[in-house]
Amino acid sequence: MFYHVKNKKALIGLALGLMLTQPVLAATMNFDSLVAGTNANSDSTAIDLGITFNNVSFLPSKDVDGIDIAGSEHWQIDTTASAVVVANGASLDGAYAQSNGLDARDQPVMMHLGGIFNLASFSLNASSYDGSSFGGYYNPTLDFLDINGNAIGSVAYTLSAGIFSATLSAPLQGVVDVLLVGGAVYDNVSINVAAVPVPGAVWLFGSALMGFLGFSRRNTKV
Repeated sequence: MFYHVKNKKALIGLALGLMLTQPVLAATMNFDSLVAGTNANSDSTAIDLGITFNNVSFLPSKDVDGIDIAGSEHWQIDTTASAVVVANGASLDGAYAQSNGLDARDQPVMMHLGGIFNLASFSLNASSYDGSSFGGYYNPTLDFLDINGNAIGSVAYTLSAGIFSATLSAPLQGVVDVLLVGGAVYDNVSINVAAVPVPGAVWLFGSALMGFLGFSRRNTKV
């Protein structure tokens, strides 16, 4: 049995809100709760957000015989590398200006968001061996990748008092991975994301809503 809904405008507003509102996740990973040498994927904030970290290399795809396919180079998880760990910069040789941070000194690290997201904002800090260069890279950037591994945005690092900082200044849609260039220890990784809504689910929900309102109107006339 269907009952007449007196305040249809309120119902429509609620339904549209559910259809259009995207869940927002905002948090900062500083790795301070983990001791040096601990797997970075043990960070409670990263776990809550579904974020994982892996060492990566820029490698080509291979055919069935294990031969490299020309022109297929892309970032891939380095299965030969050990897990990404937390390092205490103060205890390392050199001029690392941060305490606990994600250790990407030896090779790049891919920050996998666990889905397709719209980034409202993103920022982080990094410190290098000598506090002035960045792992031998020339003008390194913080890169954002889509589901196909293509770069859809990048942010240049700025250096101040031995700390490299990068901040996304405008929202960026369709991000799946964030590439952290090697040669540094990363800290205060701050992310604010909104999940991309599934169009099919939105239209199904809208159809159900219209059907419900139709039944309600018919019931009113009876």
